[in-house]
Amino acid sequence: MSLFIRRLLSDRSVRATLFFGVLSRVIVLIIFLGVGWMSTAPDFFPGHVDAQISTRRAVARVLRQEVLTADVNWSIGIAEQGYHQGPFNADVPQNWAFFPLFPMILRLASYVTGEFVLTGMALSHLFFLLALFLLHRLCLSFGLTADDADRCLSYIAFFPTSYFFSLPLPEALFLALTVGSFYLAKRERWWLAGLCGAFASATRTTGVLLLPALAVLYWQTYRPLWPWRKDILALLLIPGGLVCFMIYLNVITGNPFAFGGAMAAWGRHAGIFVWPLYDYLSHPGEIAAHWDFRLLNFLAAILALVAGSVLLKRRQFALGTYTLLTALVALSSTMLQSQARYMMVVFPIYLVLATWGRRQKVNQMVFVIFLVLFALMTALFAAHFTMALS
Repeated sequence: MSLFIRRLLSDRSVRATLFFGVLSRVIVLIIFLGVGWMSTAPDFFPGHVDAQISTRRAVARVLRQEVLTADVNWSIGIAEQGYHQGPFNADVPQNWAFFPLFPMILRLASYVTGEFVLTGMALSHLFFLLALFLLHRLCLSFGLTADDADRCLSYIAFFPTSYFFSLPLPEALFLALTVGSFYLAKRERWWLAGLCGAFASATRTTGVLLLPALAVLYWQTYRPLWPWRKDILALLLIPGGLVCFMIYLNVITGNPFAFGGAMAAWGRHAGIFVWPLYDYLSHPGEIAAHWDFRLLNFLAAILALVAGSVLLKRRQFALGTYTLLTALVALSSTMLQSQARYMMVVFPIYLVLATWGRRQKVNQMVFVIFLVLFALMTALFAAHFTMALS
């Protein structure tokens, strides 16, 4: 066993995964517990607040209290009770907007643990570590150095909204599936890449965007495409997860597009992608509003658009296509809200940042900014500030 562990730890991808993955998740848990154990009361000096921290409350109880909020309630609700069945209605929020793969996995795991919230957190941590390992390998397969790959992992592990990777939500699973699909495609394991893509499209809508991205990668790998190879058909698996969900929604609601229509209850409507960017620039002094850290979401969207353009300029067309399409689809909801969370899982962004970080001052600046915002946003989430919940 000790020999196996030594061989495992001799792999740089494993070491980087464990270092950045475990360190960042421990920080999230410490902040969650610190906020959960804290109680406040007005001090007898006017304008002062007295804070007390007591570890008497059980860790599991504190974590459930800190985590069970906002979209986590929807995810847990689907895992426990399934989807609402009834005629489609966009007037009130319904759980049709949330895709099924993560809740299905959580429900299966709960048969073993008998519990949902902590089980979901454990699953997300495992998926996140897997995603980091695959991302490190993917960086190397796309020609980045081992130092670049390490920086890539440091940036995603401490991205300002990466606390979502610790929650019972599909973010970590989606990241693992999309990175895995690209990695397998890069290794020319097309059928497995297509299968990962199908699971990704059953996890989030944008998983289906792997189809055009991997089609570009296929073209880059085998051009010219004639005579054609049978494994190109593997790409047709990618929309399979979305199609299955649409069939199910049609059965229970009568509307196969209920997942999109349900978003209207949250104020999201299809529109021109530049509108949310223009809307923020029209009022740049409005840093945060109800459920929306506007400045952070704006900068995350701009970062994705710039990174996608850089990748295209570098002739990394598959990565650039995936990045730009994901950013444009997210912005086409006409809302800035949650853009940082959506862009957080667009992994090619971090490949671009990793190359920029070859300059020491750039690396230090990016990492410090990310780390400070990461700690701040995690604490705000734990305290249930709405600007950090979405």
